Amino acid sequence: MPIKRFATAAVLVPLVVLGTLKLNNNLFSFSLALIVALSIWEYSQLIQIKRVALKILYSAVVATIALSVAFCDALLMPLLVVSAIWWLFNILWIMLYPKYSCCWYSSWTVRLVNGFFIFAPMLAALVAMQNKSSELVLLLLVLVWSADSGAYFIGGVIGKHKLCPRVSPGKTVEGAIGGIVTAIGVMALYVSLQIENATSEQYLIFGALALLVAIASVIGDLFESLYKRVSNVKDSGNLLPGHGGIFDRIDSLTAATPIFYLAYELLT
Repeated sequence: MPIKRFATAAVLVPLVVLGTLKLNNNLFSFSLALIVALSIWEYSQLIQIKRVALKILYSAVVATIALSVAFCDALLMPLLVVSAIWWLFNILWIMLYPKYSCCWYSSWTVRLVNGFFIFAPMLAALVAMQNKSSELVLLLLVLVWSADSGAYFIGGVIGKHKLCPRVSPGKTVEGAIGGIVTAIGVMALYVSLQIENATSEQYLIFGALALLVAIASVIGDLFESLYKRVSNVKDSGNLLPGHGGIFDRIDSLTAATPIFYLAYELLT
């Protein structure tokens, strides 16, 4: 499994980096919308949408709304604020699981709305960030990857205390702390290389951004795990060898992206 995981990452990471830096805004938006639509398709299976036509319709509606919001500043920031509040509530469901699962999985309306807030703010924020600066998108990706990698390796070596065993038994407190430290370290390196004569205040601000990204990435991962628990599946799909589905690969981004961009706009 590790060999497949690393081999897939070795192919995907360069493609994602090149796409972020080289694609024009229109191609980037289209490619990203397609990836998110495939993730929504996988989410549709987790919430028991059986009919193909309904999966296509749901994916298309969420992606279309997100792209429309991305190009409208008057709508984007309110969506990101609501998304951040929504993710705060999700922490409650994660901590209480399996109690009160009906609160976030009780009806079709709740499941569909949850899907919208999982994917639409992420897609809208990524497109808006790309329009502003492709380097900003790449910074977010590197922070999420570093947090995930730090948690994976450090948790595997010294992890003893379970972070949330009822939701994701493999995650440890030590791993989460390792991911946070790794992300902050990467951000400190970024500031030292990209900002000439960076002040302590700038290091503090960007360090706070890295902290938020690392924490949010864990929340996004755990929230997807709730749906996989309820659906009794290990992965959201099987498109990516060693990684599962596309949703499994971007689950950290679902929470980290809107929170990062909202905090970036407020703090910088």
